Amino acid sequence: MLARARQFLRLRPGHGLLIVFGLTILLPGMLLAFFGLHALRQERRLADQQIRERLDRAAELAARDLERELGQWQQAVEQSSPASLPEPLRRALAEPGSAVVVFLEARRPRVLPAGEMLYELAPLESPPPQKPLPAILIAAETQELRQKDYAQAVGLYQQALATLEPAWRALALQRLARTCRKQGRLEEAQRAYRELAALPQARIGALPADLVARHELCSLGSGAGALEFYRDLINVRWQLEKSRYLFYSDSARRWLASSEEAARLRATEQRKLGLTGAVEELLGTPHRVLGTHLAFWRTEPFAAVVLSEGHLRAQVWPQAFTSVGADLEVSLLGPGGKTWFGRGPIGGPELAGVRALGDWRVQVWPRNRAALYADLARRQNLYLAMLLLVVALLVFGSYLTARTLKRELEIARLKSGFVSAVSHEFRSPLTGIRQLGELLMRGRVPSEERRQEYYRLITRESDRLARLVENVLDFSRMEEGCKEYLFEPLDTETWLRDLVAAFQSEVAERGYQVEASVPPQLPPLVADREALSLAVRNLLDNAVKYSPHSKTVWLEVEASSARLSIRVRDRGLGIAAQDQKHIFEKFYRGGGELARQVKGVGLGLSLVKHVVEAHGGAVEFESRAGEGSTFSIHLRV
Repeated sequence: MLARARQFLRLRPGHGLLIVFGLTILLPGMLLAFFGLHALRQERRLADQQIRERLDRAAELAARDLERELGQWQQAVEQSSPASLPEPLRRALAEPGSAVVVFLEARRPRVLPAGEMLYELAPLESPPPQKPLPAILIAAETQELRQKDYAQAVGLYQQALATLEPAWRALALQRLARTCRKQGRLEEAQRAYRELAALPQARIGALPADLVARHELCSLGSGAGALEFYRDLINVRWQLEKSRYLFYSDSARRWLASSEEAARLRATEQRKLGLTGAVEELLGTPHRVLGTHLAFWRTEPFAAVVLSEGHLRAQVWPQAFTSVGADLEVSLLGPGGKTWFGRGPIGGPELAGVRALGDWRVQVWPRNRAALYADLARRQNLYLAMLLLVVALLVFGSYLTARTLKRELEIARLKSGFVSAVSHEFRSPLTGIRQLGELLMRGRVPSEERRQEYYRLITRESDRLARLVENVLDFSRMEEGCKEYLFEPLDTETWLRDLVAAFQSEVAERGYQVEASVPPQLPPLVADREALSLAVRNLLDNAVKYSPHSKTVWLEVEASSARLSIRVRDRGLGIAAQDQKHIFEKFYRGGGELARQVKGVGLGLSLVKHVVEAHGGAVEFESRAGEGSTFSIHLRV
């Protein structure tokens, strides 16, 4: 059945094993890798789903916390009164610039704490009408404003200061300082303004006298005293309407030099301006979001609290989102998409839980995305490492299997060739012996000389057959590791000369000769004579067989105190570069077409290597294609 299937599929020997290996090992391995990667993807999708569900739950919880926090502030406003403030409002008011509470009393706003409003949110009451100006002040103003006689006007103002009652003193000082300034008498103007600044209870029209005086002194002094003037403005020393406050504030900032104190005062003013503007906007049309501030209010009786952005970020929002895990971040987006707390999610909103609460939107996302996937990453890395190890083992095993199979197929091919070659080698001498024997047996050899020649041929072919059989048997013993060597002292010179002479007599008929260079007094060897003779004879036989055009081979011997070298050299076909690494392999026969026509079974050099290594020696060679080869046996002495 297998043979028919192979014939049907036209498989070469051994390919069926490769197919079986692929179906039983490689295919399951590939399926294992495929299902493993699929399982990894499934596990990643499951982890993503679990993380998104957790983020959605966290966003839902954060939205509930936000709703509860906003409700607590609304409840605090509902319970507040000018005489009693709930605890959340008292804590907020204890931090300067954090919040203000507003009550309406007789349609006028009352703001707590009062110092947080930089200007009055309702028009100021008009001052009581003044009495008609005294005649001397009218005369002085006429000289100042109409006649432009500043000297006469200064005299009249000074006379008024000396004669009028104190109620007119502030007005006279202001007019005197103004006229002296116009006349260029700046020192006198400054003295008058300083005297006016010492009258804090007095007023110049609707304005406090000291405000007017200090403003003018800062103007005359090129900004001297501007820092104190700016500080008193921010600390609400004077009750002013919005336009007048902004005028004096702009003047003070123009006069100020750059300094840390000026920057600090500017920051305080900006904070108070923000609160003041938010309260002003709330009183106009009540609504929750006032720029960067947040408001809560009730209508009857009206009461409200306005929280600053800094207080919201520092106190309100962190307290509202305490239930969010430490490994998660939260952001709060108000109307219009403005970020009130936190920051936008990193890596895009696809990995964020989002919940809406009216115009507000809460987003929750992982603080460290990699940490959420740490366990998954460890499992995936372990699985991938195991998968890669399995794949590597499969690949390595496949490589070893293919290599071994290829080698075995090659050995099988070589063995097949060996059997064919041995059969041919056996057939030739057997055929010759049989033919010669039949002639002798039937008496068809006419002369004694011819009979002797036939006997000699039979003996030579028998020796050749015996050597061939011995080679095969020796090789079999060597392969099985049971080859036994008989080591004994050996007269090296005599042994080599006898060996060369015997080989010379065999090849002389074919026209070959061996030139031997065997020096006298060679050191003796301890060796197996038959095995070592077989090795040297194989080298000589190869030299003759592969030298079709050169009829001479050389045997050279060199000796030293530690080593004996036997070299066999020829000028024959040589060995191709691609064959040189295989020539000692069993059954291997390299060379071109001409070399392959030489009879042989591919065991000679393999036997040489076995024998020499068994004697503790080594075999080396040098060869070039078309130039011949030199084989050297090195033995210890």
